[in-house]
Amino acid sequence: MKAKNIILLLLLLAFQICYLEWPTDNAMFIYQLQFEVFSRTKDLLSNLTHPIILTGFIAQLLLIIGSFLDEKSKISALAAILLGVLVFLFFIVGWLDLNFKIILSTLPYLSLLYYYFAHIRKSRFLKKLRSQ
Repeated sequence: MKAKNIILLLLLLAFQICYLEWPTDNAMFIYQLQFEVFSRTKDLLSNLTHPIILTGFIAQLLLIIGSFLDEKSKISALAAILLGVLVFLFFIVGWLDLNFKIILSTLPYLSLLYYYFAHIRKSRFLKKLRSQ
């Protein structure tokens, strides 16, 4: 398994452990929230049309698909960025509310995202050096 595929798998897992809280004492991890959305079949269509849920779902699918494609595919980078925007939004909400559970749960994804793009940059630089 290539390093890129391992990083993408870790990004997917790190997204699943992001923690969310909202009023009336509700709190869930992303994986719990996804189970809740897909287990309510009567509300499935209305849940899937919500922009944040739809973006997260599509980005996760693209991340899985991108891990099976070749190195030149930009699908996995697009998916990582889409999920990164969502996670950064969660991070900002946690920071504004001073909720350290949310802040700490988003840090693994954000740090892996940085590492992913550093890995891409390094591999492109090495390929460029080898071709000269």
